[in-house]
Amino acid sequence: MYVYAEYILIENIVINYIILYATRIITKTKGSRLRLLISSIIGSLYILVAFFPEYEFLGKFIIKFSVSVLMILIAFNPEKFNIFLKQISAFYLTSFVFAGTIMGIYYILNNSFNFANVSFKNARELVRVLVIGIGLAIMLIHYIFKYHRARMNKESFLTNITISLNNKKANLVALIDTGNSLKEPITQKPVIIAEYNSLSEILPEKLKRIYLEKRELDLETIAKVMEDIGSEIKLRLIPFKSLGNENGILIGFKPDSVSIYLENETRRLKEEIIVAIYNNKLAQDEQYNGLLHPEIIG
Repeated sequence: MYVYAEYILIENIVINYIILYATRIITKTKGSRLRLLISSIIGSLYILVAFFPEYEFLGKFIIKFSVSVLMILIAFNPEKFNIFLKQISAFYLTSFVFAGTIMGIYYILNNSFNFANVSFKNARELVRVLVIGIGLAIMLIHYIFKYHRARMNKESFLTNITISLNNKKANLVALIDTGNSLKEPITQKPVIIAEYNSLSEILPEKLKRIYLEKRELDLETIAKVMEDIGSEIKLRLIPFKSLGNENGILIGFKPDSVSIYLENETRRLKEEIIVAIYNNKLAQDEQYNGLLHPEIIG
C-alpha cells in the first residue's frame, strides 16, 4: 500500500472545506471562510493519526465524533443546540456523499473488487481518483441542494383546504399559486382549481358521469346537466387560456364553504368562491391536488 501523506493532507483540507461550505449553505448559517479553513485544517490533521500505530486508540468512534463536533463548533459556533443538530446532520450527510463518490470512482477505475487492498501506483493515479471523485461529489451535492431547495420552496406554499357542499366534505392539499389569475368571468371572483378525483365524493352523480365519460368539454351535454341538477349545485362555465390551449373551458361550482388551514390560523370562507374541476393531474409527483388563488388568502 503506497501512501502519499502530503496529498492525503491537502485532499482532506479541500474536502473538509467543501463539506463545511455545503453545510453552511444547506443549514443557512453564518461562518466566515477563515473559520471554515481553520476547521478544515484541524479536521485534516486528525487523519495523520493513521501514520502512528501507537495512537491507534484515537481511531475509536467517540474520538472521531468528537473531532467532527469540534469542527462544527470552530466553523459555525452555533448558539442553540437544535441549530448544532442541523449542522452536524448536514455535515455527515455531505461527508457520506463525498466518501461514497470517491469509493465509487476507485471501484470503477480499479481492477480489484477488494477495497481492503487500496493501493496506488504513483501520486498521479491518487490525484486522478481524488480530482474525479471530488468533482463528481460537488456535482451531486449541487443537484441534491438544488432539489432540496426547490422542494422546500414548493412545500412552503402548500396548505390543506376543505371544500364543503351539501353536507359533504372534500379534503385537498392546495398549492398557493401566485401565477394563478383565473377568475369567474361574470362575478370576477377568484377560482380554486381542484382535481376531479379529489372532489368526486361531493359531486352529484350526473356531473360525475360527465367526467367519467370524458365529456367535460361537450357544451351540449354540460348544458343538459346544468338544467337537470340546477337545484343541487350551482354550476359555472369558466373559460381559461394555457400553453397549447387558447380556448379551454372548466366546469365550476359554488361550494357552501371553503376552509383554509394556514400555519397560524384557519379561515372559513363562505363568500362567492368558485371551485373549478380539472379532469387531470395538477402535479406529476402528486404532491398537491388543488391550486389556490392568492387573492383568496389576501
